[in-house]
Amino acid sequence: MKKALIILLFALSASSLFAVDAYYIPLGSPFYDIVDDLYVLSGYARPSDARPYSNAQARLVLERIERDSLSPYAQELYDKAESYVDETVRWRFGDFGIGAELEVNPEIYAHSNTDGFRGENDWAYSYDDREKFLYLGLEFSIGDYFYTFADLMYTMGRYQGEGAEISDNSDYPDGIGAILPVEIIKEDSDGKLIYEDVYFKLIDESSQYYNAFSSNIAYKSKLFEFEWPKRAFVSFGGKSWSLLFGRDRISWGNSRVSNFIIDSHVGYHDMLRLSLFTDRFSYEWTNLFFETRGSGNEDMELGIRMLMAHRLEFRIFPWLDFAISENVMYQARTLSLQYLNPGFIFHNLNNRSMFNAIASAELNITAIKGLDIYFQAVLDQATAPNEDNSQAPAWGILGGAEYSFSPNDTGVLSFTVEFDYTSPVLYRRDGVDFLMYQRVFTIDESYPLKLYYIGYQYGGDVMLLHLDSTYRLYDSFSVSLSFDGMLKGKMDMAEPHGSAGNDGMPNYSGSTPSGDVIRQIMLLTLSGEYIVPGMPEWMDLSFKSSLSFVGSAEHSRISGENSNAKGDVQFSLALKLGL
Repeated sequence: MKKALIILLFALSASSLFAVDAYYIPLGSPFYDIVDDLYVLSGYARPSDARPYSNAQARLVLERIERDSLSPYAQELYDKAESYVDETVRWRFGDFGIGAELEVNPEIYAHSNTDGFRGENDWAYSYDDREKFLYLGLEFSIGDYFYTFADLMYTMGRYQGEGAEISDNSDYPDGIGAILPVEIIKEDSDGKLIYEDVYFKLIDESSQYYNAFSSNIAYKSKLFEFEWPKRAFVSFGGKSWSLLFGRDRISWGNSRVSNFIIDSHVGYHDMLRLSLFTDRFSYEWTNLFFETRGSGNEDMELGIRMLMAHRLEFRIFPWLDFAISENVMYQARTLSLQYLNPGFIFHNLNNRSMFNAIASAELNITAIKGLDIYFQAVLDQATAPNEDNSQAPAWGILGGAEYSFSPNDTGVLSFTVEFDYTSPVLYRRDGVDFLMYQRVFTIDESYPLKLYYIGYQYGGDVMLLHLDSTYRLYDSFSVSLSFDGMLKGKMDMAEPHGSAGNDGMPNYSGSTPSGDVIRQIMLLTLSGEYIVPGMPEWMDLSFKSSLSFVGSAEHSRISGENSNAKGDVQFSLALKLGL
């Protein structure tokens, strides 16, 4: 009996020595900040910004760095990053592994302007980034090639029906872009095509955003978050490949603010994702699947809507990384498999009622140790020679620089500056656009919609300056100070994109920032995290907090005067206990 118990304990304790290639390191893991710092401090261009990584890809990224060439503190960072790569399911029985992670994360929020800041979009600390009060993650693996994960949670929902202010389709006579038109085509009971008015609901205000104090604790069962799991997938993987099907957070791009094609400000995406990677080249084929039933009722899906995207990345030199992507939004009543060709040039799918192509490019350069220079561009619509100008140009560009160093070989201090520009009708088309929504179930309001831009979170018609400084002493604490100054023009999701409304060509003629009234927005945030030392190996305890000032005003180009100025001081504090 004692011998059997010893063997079992050895098997359980040894599980951490065997990493699962198909395991995925979630976007919120410190692993990504660590390897970014290690690369830049070593004079290497940042590793691939198509994230999250499988364990096998993370191992490839880390092995590019020669540990012995690093300073003592950088070697500690290397070992810390390696511990995330070696992470696997908690208990292992031969080729089968099973694991669980439990977190208790009480979080409180407070703000000063309860009259002027009343909706989710008025907060610097978004709902998708807030902690989940009770969180349980369950995982299984077979060998090193198969992994599956799903999470459960009890936390405050995105919307509280009590005290909410609702808008619906009657408030948007032109619809919202092409994603929520005024009418849709459906089949009646006899199979005939008919036109039906679109009915949708948006929650503009909700009490957990306008109350002076709130928390993530759902004190009534009907207020808790019904939309979960938010991470739920199966994955297969090997030394140079991985395949994921399911739901997770994903990001493509090097911006410190928001990325143009796929960005992590969306809390989750349903996807099919194939990644192939070597030391010098990686290829990714990703398909994101979106909801099409925009009503507030339990209606059937209207068809299929998906982003088909492929991305090629070249590590030309250790200090130079270049990536291009060519992508298309596809919508139809049925799925035709002929279009699921990852080697096809998506731009040549020329049916405007079904497709809309968009392309991007990214560049990371670390010319000297510690200095990361980066660029990103997106092209949605341009006028070629011999074409008319019936559609306005749709594009965006951003660039920035981040300098990092380790003062006295202790911690990492970084300074960043970035400038972003998007043209007014970026992401907008009359037939197929790059907007998305997620239906949110609530007891009181059934299915209101949460709207997103799939890529750049602020959409088109934006000029933005971002500054930040961060100091990280890993396994101890971090502190960050950031500033965002934004000019936002007339074009937003609710604004028609053309002279004929949303049904006509996107021929809006303004230039960024467009319109007679320009919205001026300022965001200043001080945030930090403290990790409590001396905890048992099986327990993590930390605190994190943020303090933000959000200010906005409207500037009239005609009078030259500012009006509707308002400001808000916003605070959050979270305790995180992980087992």
